[in-house]
Parts: sequence; structure tokens; C-alpha cells
Amino acid sequence: MDTIATPTTYSHLPRRIIVARDKRNLSQADLSKRLGFKDRQTLAAIEAGQRRVTPEELVAIAEATGQDLDFFTDPYRLVGEGAFSYRASDTVEADLNTFEERAGNWLALWRQLGQSRSETASVLRPRLAINEHSTFEDAKAAGEAVGRELQLGDIPTEKLVSALERKFNLLVLEVDMPKGVSGAAVQLATGDAILINRAESPGRKHFDLAHELFHVLTWDALPPERVDRENPTGYKQKRTEQLADNFAAALLMPAAELKPRWEKLLAQSSLKNTLSVLAEHFHVSVAAVGWRVVALGWLKADELTATAPRSASKTSKAASSPLFSQRFIERMAWGIDRGELSVKRLLGLLHLGLDDFRACCQAYRVKVDIGL
Repeated sequence: MDTIATPTTYSHLPRRIIVARDKRNLSQADLSKRLGFKDRQTLAAIEAGQRRVTPEELVAIAEATGQDLDFFTDPYRLVGEGAFSYRASDTVEADLNTFEERAGNWLALWRQLGQSRSETASVLRPRLAINEHSTFEDAKAAGEAVGRELQLGDIPTEKLVSALERKFNLLVLEVDMPKGVSGAAVQLATGDAILINRAESPGRKHFDLAHELFHVLTWDALPPERVDRENPTGYKQKRTEQLADNFAAALLMPAAELKPRWEKLLAQSSLKNTLSVLAEHFHVSVAAVGWRVVALGWLKADELTATAPRSASKTSKAASSPLFSQRFIERMAWGIDRGELSVKRLLGLLHLGLDDFRACCQAYRVKVDIGL
């Protein structure tokens, strides 16, 4: 029960008490009565963070709401925080809920160890000047501008992840995701994150990363749906996804870098081969290149569809990338080496076996003393 008094743990308590109460459909008056408080003002002060809860009161709250104590005190969980938006073609709600709980462990673990290292996230967040009235041209201009701001160079995909980590303090992880889900954007008060399905082809992963970045940077002005369908039917959602795609294409294939290559290749080769060579150069799919040049007015849509049929837009599957990321595994290793948590506890939070974690460390060349 000593953990209740720590600043990190206590900061989560008010929100978690509210969530636990809501799960049982209890009003403040209802729960106050069960706790034996004279009125609801005491509970209101606790939930507002104006009064600390005693260990005895927390035990009573847990019993009254039907939750275990870990629900309130475990710093390696996300409870009542974090908004997820999934990029998906088809998926099952139950699978998303299971994945979200696992992802919550990863993100809470990242946050908690960051706080232990005095690496708290900035309260200032980068945001795009894009809203529901913005045009596709605005989105394309924003993509180009972000590329320049991040100094991504002539092949943006090669520097994008490191630039987002360094300049935007984003957590980017490659993970195993439910069937039909290619990526997810996550909004957290303590730091946003982008999760990418590591089993997708490299071109698909790059475009999904840029697409999810748009959602991260426009979350307040254009809140994304929980499930961001690749082919949305609603006008507002469809338009938001089109804005995101225009942004992503411009970010990954800046016109100044694309145009001279496009003109030179097209003068020497067929359209099909030109698209293929450009896709390989920019590390994106053939379809992404094709629709980018259509958007720039260099090619007509019917010419693209006639030359590069739908089947040509599919990129071959590649072997899965290592789980998580270099930064993430390094922080996990630091947590073990410093005794912040045990290897057994870490493996449980990562939902990995020991051999899988060792494989992650080897893939990223991270040294860690695993005493098992």
C-alpha cells in the first residue's frame, strides 16, 4: 500500500476512481454512501485531485467498485486515458479491445520508465494548421512543409522515424496487430504514439506512418474515428482520410525531388517502369507514386488505371521487422539494469516470452543482463 503515496501513482488515482465508479454506474453520492462519507464533497475533492485518498479508503473504493487494487495503483496500465484510432480494412471489435489493453501496457511502461529517467514528455505539441475547411492543396502543402521542417532530404522514408522521435518526441513502434489493421494513432496527455503493423510491406508501412502522423498532428481539429476505414462511406470521414492521404503522399514524395526523376524516367522508359523505379527509390508502393503524380497534375487518372491496374499497386510481403523500436528496447533494458522492474514483470507487460525478448535485444544490438 506504500505505492499509493508516491507522486507518480497518486496522479493516476483520481481519474481511475472516476473510471471505476462509471463502470459500476455509481454516482458520486452513491459511492460516497457506500464509503461512509457524510456527503459527496469528500469524494468530489478526491476525484478532483484536491484531497489524497488514504490506504483504507482506497481498499474500500476497490471493494465498492469491484476492482482489484492494481486497477488503481499499477503505473504500468492505461486506465481512462488514451484515445486510439485504427487504420483498418476489416477487423473485429473484440480483437481491437484485446490489442488496446496490450498496447496500453507498452505505452504506460514507456511512460513510467521515462519518468524514472526524468524524461517527461513536453506539454507542447506540434499541430498542423489544418481543419475541416482545408483543401487538398492545403494538406499537400502541409506535407511538404513538415518534410522541410524535419529535414528529411530527398528520400524522406529513410529519416522519418528518427526525425519524429527526435523533433516531435513521438513514440513509433512496429508491433503485431489484429487482422485487417495496418496502423494506429494514439493520443496521450503524456506523449502521442504511432503503432505500425510490422508484418506489412515496407511501402505500406511508410505510407501508414505518414497517414497516422496526419491524425496525430490534427487530432483536435479533425478528431479521427476509432476505426479509420480505408474506404469510409461518410462524407466527413472520407474527406478527412483524403486529406491524410494527400498529406502523406506529399511528405513522402516531395514535388521538388519527384519531378526531375519523373520527367527523366518517363522520357526514357514506359509509364509502368517509371512508376516502379520511383516506388523503389522513395520506398513506397507503385500505387502511391501513381496517385501522387495524378494529384500533381502530371498524369491523368484514367492513364494511371489503364497502365497500372489495381493488382499492380500491391507490394510484395516482406519479412516482419523486429518488434517495437530501438529506443523502446533500450529503455526496457535500462529499466531492468536499474532494477525498476523484474524481467518476469517486464515480459508480462510486453506479452513476450524470454526468447522473444532476447531476440528483440539482439535485433537492436542492446545489451542487457537477463537473470533468468
